[in-house]
Amino acid sequence: MAGTTYFANVNPELLDWLPLDAGTLVEIGCGTGSLGAAYRARNPASRYGGVELHPEAADAARPVLDWVVTGDIEQPAVVERLAAALSGQPADVLVFGDVLEHLHDPWQCLARLRQQVRPGGTCVACIPNVAHWSLLLQQLQGRWDYADQGLLDRTHLRFFTLETAIELFRGAGWTVLDAKPRIIQPDKTRQAVELFTSLADRLGTPPERIRQNLSALQWVIRAVNGPVPTRLHVAGFGLRKQAGVTEARIDHPLRALASLPHSRVIHSEQGISLPTDWAAGVLILQRQFLIHPPFIQSLQKLIDKGWVIIQDMDDDPHHWREFVESDFYAYRAVHAVTVSTEPLAAMIRAWNPEVRLFANAIHQLPLIPATVPKQGGRIRIFFGALNREADWRPLQTVWQHLADQRGDAIEFVVVHDQAFFAALPSGCAKVFHPTLPQPDYMKVLASCDLALLPLRDTPFNRMKSDLKFIECCAAGVVPVCSSLIYADRPEHRDIGWFADTAADWLTALLAATADPAALAGRRALGLDYVKTRRMQAGQVRERAAYYQALIADRTRLEQARQARLAAIPARFNPLQSTISQ
Repeated sequence: MAGTTYFANVNPELLDWLPLDAGTLVEIGCGTGSLGAAYRARNPASRYGGVELHPEAADAARPVLDWVVTGDIEQPAVVERLAAALSGQPADVLVFGDVLEHLHDPWQCLARLRQQVRPGGTCVACIPNVAHWSLLLQQLQGRWDYADQGLLDRTHLRFFTLETAIELFRGAGWTVLDAKPRIIQPDKTRQAVELFTSLADRLGTPPERIRQNLSALQWVIRAVNGPVPTRLHVAGFGLRKQAGVTEARIDHPLRALASLPHSRVIHSEQGISLPTDWAAGVLILQRQFLIHPPFIQSLQKLIDKGWVIIQDMDDDPHHWREFVESDFYAYRAVHAVTVSTEPLAAMIRAWNPEVRLFANAIHQLPLIPATVPKQGGRIRIFFGALNREADWRPLQTVWQHLADQRGDAIEFVVVHDQAFFAALPSGCAKVFHPTLPQPDYMKVLASCDLALLPLRDTPFNRMKSDLKFIECCAAGVVPVCSSLIYADRPEHRDIGWFADTAADWLTALLAATADPAALAGRRALGLDYVKTRRMQAGQVRERAAYYQALIADRTRLEQARQARLAAIPARFNPLQSTISQ
């Protein structure tokens, strides 16, 4: 049997194409369950089972997955046991990670297992590419060297190019939708492939086809059990990443949407560049001011081609003078607006009635230490918000009193805010991290036990979302927070400790750091809340349906948009006047 590291690998490209709205998934060759565990961190409500040839790996996978069948999937008896594990209900998704090339008859296997997948269900597979440049170079040198792992794994029985892999699926009755390459060592690959593309004219093969065939180490193929579904094209234009906002509002929702087999999704911070073969779809703008005529004109060209334009907003627009000075043209001039909270939705409906609320949600649960406290005997207290000095400064004495009474029992962990870190009592244990990318931020957060979420009652803060609260819950961290916005949902009140005055804050923190059992109980409630109510996986089908409804209703939406534009005074229209930049 291959080493345990091989069975623990997670293929990120394969993972990203597992539909996040799936109820039941079956992985053939599930190894130790690592891919299933990674998927369950994105869709905890799913049922994920596996079939594994090697007993040791299967035993390791059983505590991770919902069920595991041990045996050779090419044996009819194993397929019968798989059907029994599914309780007679077809699966939504069939997964092959580096398995088909090990089978004697992958054609028959794919055809047989298609009967275990519902109509319209998905198959996602990763297949090594025998056309990879490294093998071609090896053959030019007169070699074909088998190895323990890799393209020439000595246990491989079948070899495929992209074209023959597609033929494999089609021959088994699947409808192939698309394929994406896994390219390892891109710089080295680029240099090697250029040697072969220089021969394109002599070979009579387009350079791009040579580049495609030779660059991929593996191909990830997505197919459906039925006809090609109606395509949904969605593009996102987000802000420069900061504090997880772009990820929460653009990157993560669109990444979830891209997992659905009928969706084609791109998103960028650099500008809008749409594939030439796309039909009109939905373009989402994140907090764009729409004050520059060239940009507005480029949007109009897309609208003329049939695109629906959405503005997404997660904070009070009055905070930015560009919105105010243009009389909120950016909301009037789009077809629809998506927001994170109902108070924000109520505000924006004054400028555009087409408003849809999608609460912030978690894309993937981080790994969480099982112990409480998580590290050693100290309770780690996290603070990591941006631009919150006015919120925490009035509570500065609370941290001193807490340190006086808890001493060595606590440790502060601070991200980004150097002023907050400097204001902590001298002599107390504390760790500082500079501003972190969102995955690293969540990793540091998941190492803590409590988090400080202070908010003053201000017009701007009243429009904020509870993103920080649910990030804490997802990371197994219990929030100690202001009542403002965080206590609006009844389920939050059993999870966090709430405080408004300095005295309340000290009382809450003393209680939170005194009872590990109570901390563990609230942590469990928070995790369950996010898993069942606040995951992107729980929203993705609703989002897809909403975007499809907008496209279907585009004629009415455009008429309403034109009526709003006609009512805008010339001084507020960037195409007719000069607005302060």
